Formats: sequence, structure tokens, C-alpha cells
Amino acid sequence: MMYLRQPLQLPKGRELRVLIHARFSTEEQRQSSIDDQITACRAFLDTSLPKGTKPTQIAVEVIKEPEISGEIADRAGINQVWAGIESKRWDLIIAEESSRLYRHHTKAGELFESAVDAGVRVICPSDYIDTADDDWPDRLHMCQMQHSRSNFYTRQRIRRAHDGLWARGAAVGNTVIGYNRRCTVPATKTEPARGPFYDEIDEETAPIIREVFKRIAAGETSAEVGEWLDSIKFAKAKWSRQAKWTAGNVNAIIRRTKYWGFETNRVKVSKRKLRTGKSEYVWNDEDKIQTRESPHLRIVSDHLWYKANEVVDKRRVFQKPIRGAGHPLRGTTRQRRGLLAGVFTCGVCGSPMHSHGKTDGVFRCSGAARGTCWYRGYCMRERVYPAALQAVVDAVLSLDGVRDAVLARVRELHEKGGSLAVELKKLDKEEKKLVSAIERLSAAVESGDGTLSSLTSRLADRERDLAIVRSRRREVEEQAGRKEKLPSAAKLLQHLEAVKVQLLGDEARAAVILRQLLDGPIRVVPFMRIDGKRVVPRLEFTLNLVAALPSAVAAPLRQAATGEGELPAGEPAAMLQRTLMVNAFAEPQLVKHACVIVQRRLEGKTYKEIAKELDLTKDHIQNCARITKLMEEAGLPEPYHRLTEKPGHVPQWCSQHWLKAGDRKGGGKRRRAS
Repeated sequence: MMYLRQPLQLPKGRELRVLIHARFSTEEQRQSSIDDQITACRAFLDTSLPKGTKPTQIAVEVIKEPEISGEIADRAGINQVWAGIESKRWDLIIAEESSRLYRHHTKAGELFESAVDAGVRVICPSDYIDTADDDWPDRLHMCQMQHSRSNFYTRQRIRRAHDGLWARGAAVGNTVIGYNRRCTVPATKTEPARGPFYDEIDEETAPIIREVFKRIAAGETSAEVGEWLDSIKFAKAKWSRQAKWTAGNVNAIIRRTKYWGFETNRVKVSKRKLRTGKSEYVWNDEDKIQTRESPHLRIVSDHLWYKANEVVDKRRVFQKPIRGAGHPLRGTTRQRRGLLAGVFTCGVCGSPMHSHGKTDGVFRCSGAARGTCWYRGYCMRERVYPAALQAVVDAVLSLDGVRDAVLARVRELHEKGGSLAVELKKLDKEEKKLVSAIERLSAAVESGDGTLSSLTSRLADRERDLAIVRSRRREVEEQAGRKEKLPSAAKLLQHLEAVKVQLLGDEARAAVILRQLLDGPIRVVPFMRIDGKRVVPRLEFTLNLVAALPSAVAAPLRQAATGEGELPAGEPAAMLQRTLMVNAFAEPQLVKHACVIVQRRLEGKTYKEIAKELDLTKDHIQNCARITKLMEEAGLPEPYHRLTEKPGHVPQWCSQHWLKAGDRKGGGKRRRAS
């Protein structure tokens, strides 16, 4: 126990104010460590106080900092200590060691110096440091050096242990999604499971990982795949900061070589910031990255892994991106994609429609905001989303009427043989070509013809291409061996009903299905009412309903659409395509009745008879008659015509207020005069 050369003295007229500070670094350490520290500090205080001191003469305050490193300069607990020193809240601060306050040489010196200047005495019994002694700076300096060296050697021991595990093929680092971790020594009633631990494929999550690779290889964007993973509620790693899947998370799966049966370690290493004490991950040198082959952990084939990574590579804006602190988007957060993000455009200029507002949100042309587009109308989000989804649902359910024709067409394509046999012949030819190229390059390398480095590089590329071709050939042979059974008409209808439920259910899942069905963007097209008083928005888009069909039905139709093998191009048939025009506004009763009146007028009925049948007032039928006459004169079946150029003066341009008016007679909300 430390002996104080300068004994503690009680202040006159008030109590002695004491702070006890306790901290431990990580959750792996004993939770009782803080209580032990506090008990030791209290025992030291009791033995150091003058004899006869009463409990009422001492006020003890405790600050605890569990599971946080002392190397971090900015911590909630230590900030309280700084604030207490500045306000002279205590007379004495006791910590078991100086490293409990800081394991940071510079910050520890600043804290102790500030305490001395403020007249606060600091004592660390285990380090024999007392700021009442003149030699406290030397003792603090030596103790902080020892604590720093202790951390340094601890890191070296951990690194050496990880190197040994890596050499034995054991698991190193966090568990990757798609794998389970198996212990060497099972847990008992009294002891937890012990390692070394080894990874093995998780048969429940591995199919989803394969599906992610397949979707990316098929052309889906990473954000769309992330929305799909959210829609099926696929859990992320337990240490993830957010539950939602982002495009970056999906790309990280595609880039991870472990799914390909090739493990890497220390691609990034932790580097501590000297001033703050916080650590960040930086890219490691290539010669220091550890690698090993793990064929027992392979989840995807060579062909699928290379294909998915090739798709991600082609999407890069910069083919040679800047890594590390020099990246221009370092630390930039990205917003989640909405239902129509990336597919909602202006029908006038083609610019994206941007969302404005959180609760009462609208869409507006981004070109109009920049002054490059004349269309300045708004689309209410609360009208666009249900209108677009309901139109898609109606189009999907319309396949019920042609399901027999669709199944007949698929059977016809199956009878023609499909494209698997043709693809096998194509792969055989490509494989022979690559084998002969490898033989020529190998002979050139052995004879020394040409530059050796360029020859070996070309040889490695050809060998990789050969591995991809052979992997694809194995997949095609497996597909040829499994003949998918075509669903019945009842099963097809059941599948379409399931698609409908998903479209009208979770928005994330609806976004994925919508992008699969769309053939091009959703365009906002301006229409003017025939009386020239309003400009309204309509949604125009084309659907390819092949994506709504089961895989056994959709696959041959897609092959026919691309003209693969011996199948003629030009599919899918017109029965699987829909071009839709949907209102993104609330149509007033005035216009709705005008359309009905036009139809009744064609049947030879008078306005008086129509008003009686529809139970319309005299004034309302007169207002409808104005629009009806204009429609009859122009020979139009509806009271709107498409705008191709900027109109002149419009009394009520399509505004947010009118779009929210609902079914009021006469249309929009009247604004108060300013």
C-alpha cells in the first residue's frame, strides 16, 4: 500500500470532497473490475485520513467508465472529470492507476497539470503518484510509458495468436453471414465453449447468398437487392450499425472472396489516432495481406462469382477509385432509395423527379428547379404511390385472362429444345479455344519468346477465363439434367395473387418487384384540360410482365426475347407487355360527369334526361355541358390533351393545394388573397 509523504488534511468549515474514478477497457474483462477498483480506493482513503475523521466530514463521488479504452481522449466519464476540475468541484481525485484516467501520455499529463493548477490533489496508489509530491511528473511519465508498452506487447501477443490460428485453418475475425462457427471444445454446465473455432457453411442462409450473386449477375442494382433482402427480413451481422441493407452492404457480399472459397485476412488494419486515441481501419499493404484457399467454404461457383463482380466493376463511375482518406465521398452518408427512386422521370425533359418534404411530400422535376424545364407541376407522393401500384396490380392480374395462352407458348418453346444444348456447344467450342491458347502461351513462356511478364499475365487471364467457362458448363449441365415442371393454370393464378399481395404490402418488397416489371422509366407527362384552366400530371410507363411469372415459365420467355440459341428473337409476345397511363391527380366530379355525359349524348339522350338519371343539379349540369361541348367539337373521348410545349397563361397551374383537394366540385382549394 502506498504511504503518503504529505498526509491528507480536512478543510476547515466544510467536508472533504473526494472523487473516485474507475474504468476497464473491454466487455471481455471482468464486470466486477470496477467494484474492485472502488473498494481498493475507498480502503486507501480510509487508511490515509486523519484519525478521528467522521463519515459526515467526507463526501465521496464515484464516476464509472465500463467497457471503454483509456486510449480514447474524448469519453463521457473523463469529460465529467475535466468539468469538475475546471469548476473545482473536488479537493481530491483517487484512481487505482493513472491508466484508469488515461492510457494516453499527453492527455494524462494535461489532466494532472490542470488539476494541480486548480488546487485539486490527484493520487494513484498503485502507481505511487501523488501530485502533492514534487516528483509526481517523473513518476507519471514512467508509469504512462509502462502502460503504453504493456498495450504494445498485448497487441503483439494477440497478433501472434491470430497468426497461429490462421496457419492452422481456424476462424479469425468475426463470423461472416452464410457461415456458422464450430467450437473445438463444447460448452458444459460450468464452462463456456472453447476454441480454436472453425467455420462451416450455414445451409439456411447460403441459398440467400447465392440468390444475391444471381440477382447482381442478372443485372439488378445493389440497392434493389438490398431492398429485396429487407423485404424478406434477412438479418445482417449483429455488429451492424443499422438494420437496413444498403447498396454498400450488398457490394461487400459480392466482393467477399470467402464465398468463392478463397479467404483473406488483414486486408484492412486498425490504426490509432495519436491525438484522439480512437482507431480507424485503413487499407493494408498488399504484401502483408494473408490469404489461404478454403474449398470447403465455397458457396458460389467461379462463373457466378466472376460474373457478379464484373457487373459491379462496370457500374463504377471511376474504374480506378481512390482508396482511403483521399476518396471524395469519404464519410458521406447516403439516403435510402424510395419506391420510385431511379425510375421516376419528367416526361418533358427526362430529368429525375425529386422528392420534396417529409410528411406532405411532393415530386417535382429537378430540371424545373434548375430552370432548364418549363414543366413546374407537382405530384403528390400520397397519390403517386397508390396510383402506380394499383395500376401494376391490375396489369399483373390481367394475365389471368391469358394464362392458358402463356402456358401454351412456353410448352411450344420447350418442345423446340430451348437454348441449353446450344449453350453447351458454344461453351465446348470456347473451352477448346482457351485450352489451345493456354498451350501456346505455355510454350512461349518455356521457349522465352517475347516479354516474360506480359506472357505470364496473359496466361493467368486465359486460365481464369477457362475456369469460368468450365464452371458455367457444369451449371448448364446441371440445369439440363433437371427439367423444371411447368405450373398448372391454377398454380399460375395462385402465383399472380401472391405477387399482388407483395405489391400492396411492404414498400421495400414492392419496390423490388416494380423495378423488375418496368420496361423503362415512369414518366410524368403534363396534360391540359380541354377548357385550358388546369394542367395535370399523368404517369406513363410500360410493363414487361414476364418478371411476374414463375421462373419455370419466365426463363424460356426471356431466352426467346434475346434470341438465344435457335429461338427467334422478338418475344415476349404483346400479351405480356402493357403500356399504361395513370392519373396522378384527383379528377373533379365536374370532369368525371362530363365524360359520362359525352357517352350518354352519343346514345341520343338530352341534357335534361342525363341530369335526371345522374341526379345532377341544374347548375352542375350546365358547368359540365361547357366541357362536354368542347369535347364534342374536338372529337375527343376525354377532356384532356397532352402538352408538348409550354402553355400560355393557365389560371390554375397544377399546384399542391389542388392536388390535395380530393373530389370537391369545381376542383381546387381557394387561396386566401394576400
